[in-house]
Amino acid sequence: MTLKLNHNIAGDAGLTLVEVLIAMSIFVISFLVLVDTQNISLRNSAHSKRMTTATLLAQEKLSEMTLKYKGSATQGKSLSEIPEKEEGKFEGSHSAYRWEETSRDFKYDLTFLADMAQAAAGGEEAEPSPLATYLPKISEFIQNSAKEITVTVFWKEGAMERKVSLTTHLFDTKAPLPL
Repeated sequence: MTLKLNHNIAGDAGLTLVEVLIAMSIFVISFLVLVDTQNISLRNSAHSKRMTTATLLAQEKLSEMTLKYKGSATQGKSLSEIPEKEEGKFEGSHSAYRWEETSRDFKYDLTFLADMAQAAAGGEEAEPSPLATYLPKISEFIQNSAKEITVTVFWKEGAMERKVSLTTHLFDTKAPLPL
């Protein structure tokens, strides 16, 4: 009894050069995609940090302005003293940021509500409702005793200038209500 073994030497040769090149190409492409994803993640993280810093700086400026004009009776300045525009740069570790404060009269017209109340009460011929009587006065009060304040913080990000704006409304609480 004789045992005959057949070994195919060509089948045991391993990977061909084409297979190795394809495997290396897949590895290189996957590696480049991962590196690019990491770069995008770092860029987004840096943008998020700058945006958060700018928002906090804007909140700080807005708080300063609110305290300046709504402070105690002895310290607080009147709303008429708020300048229409101020600007400056932050100092220290935030020197890459600049700020701009703008103010304008706050226009909020409630007379349309008075018209609606009058229409609900029965139109022109009906006796004026108290709501229809007082809403124009309240609207006038708001327009005469309120300011809209906007703080905008700017910074450079690459070739672009980015910005964050926060807006608040200040009211003169000492103004008499014309009722």
